[in-house]
Amino acid sequence: MTKVADQREPWMVSNVEYGSGVAALHQEIEHFYNYMVSTPTEYMMRMEAVHRIERVVLSIWPDCCIEVFGSFRTGLNLPISDIDIAVNNFYWQGSPLLELKDTLIARGVTDDVNVLDKASVPVVKFTEQISRIKFDISFNTTSGVKAAELVQQFIEQFPELPKLVIVLKQYLLLQGLNEVYSSGGISSYSVTLMCISFLQQQSLSEAKNCKNDNKLGKLLLKFLDFYGRKFDYFKYGISVRGSGGIVEKCVLQNSFADGSWLSVLTIEDPITPTNDIGRSSFGALDVKQGFEVAFLKLSKQVDMDASKRSGSILASIINVPQSMMSYRNWVHFKFRHLTDISAEPVNGIEQYFDIDVKLQLNATTSEDEEEDKKEIGSNLNDMPLTHNGCQYKGLGC
Repeated sequence: MTKVADQREPWMVSNVEYGSGVAALHQEIEHFYNYMVSTPTEYMMRMEAVHRIERVVLSIWPDCCIEVFGSFRTGLNLPISDIDIAVNNFYWQGSPLLELKDTLIARGVTDDVNVLDKASVPVVKFTEQISRIKFDISFNTTSGVKAAELVQQFIEQFPELPKLVIVLKQYLLLQGLNEVYSSGGISSYSVTLMCISFLQQQSLSEAKNCKNDNKLGKLLLKFLDFYGRKFDYFKYGISVRGSGGIVEKCVLQNSFADGSWLSVLTIEDPITPTNDIGRSSFGALDVKQGFEVAFLKLSKQVDMDASKRSGSILASIINVPQSMMSYRNWVHFKFRHLTDISAEPVNGIEQYFDIDVKLQLNATTSEDEEEDKKEIGSNLNDMPLTHNGCQYKGLGC
């Protein structure tokens, strides 16, 4: 039996006896998810950041509609994930992307804005100075919101989905395979659809017989084995429509837009079936290899005699970088006024964080703190302190 653990594995819970084999892996996935999911303070801080950006956008286009989509809406965000915002229901003259860029800089929201006006979906990218959160803002697109709503429906159908996705997203992040345009990796939405398709197929087969105490461990190993060693990326595409599963590419090509080139990783867009979600993931075979390596490492740890293994099984493929832990500590210190620290912990998560981190961070004077409170004054007192996804819609929606 492995008793916690090593400070390098911050998700492992004190005084918990971890078992051996796939049961121990299952337990670790549960605890890793509980550690990574947004705390009340992190959730409220993100919502405050959304409101600040909304005020800037409405100052330019008062009649537009602001909607959050992506992983923050579904609750599948990592602590450092960006926030996706759609600006809908408005008409403009000139270049809205450049107008938004100039306004964001003029108001001191950020000092660096990247405008991707040649992308298939034009987007404005920047990091907000107060929260240090990265934002992606797109215009007049409803597909992202619909996709997030669909993912939420699948989360209700497959309770294991968020826990698997969070582990896989962290693994891809650490491997540098989570960025589509820079490394040809796979997006958060792509890995989520791959997980959904996999779970759909598992629900039709032996997964029904999995015992709950081992289910997450078995599913993670099977996912990595399937997409890392068994799935033929050149012959098949991935779908979640209907009963989901794999579809021959020649079949999918008939439904894709005329002249569409089939990428190595082909994922049918469930919202716009003529679109291939994986078309820009030119490093898909690197992802495949990464999944295979993860499967082999995890399998070795799971099969190892418990008496010969010490520490974490999951740490053989993932870790939590110090930079991520430092950012979370900073958030919990700087934005602690957004929630009642004396409130009961959500999922026991507060046990992982030391609120008294002042000595570990840049010193903050009381004058600075009061100024921050004025700038970040919370207007979210009626919101629940759980994070099942952000359902935010602006006043114009």
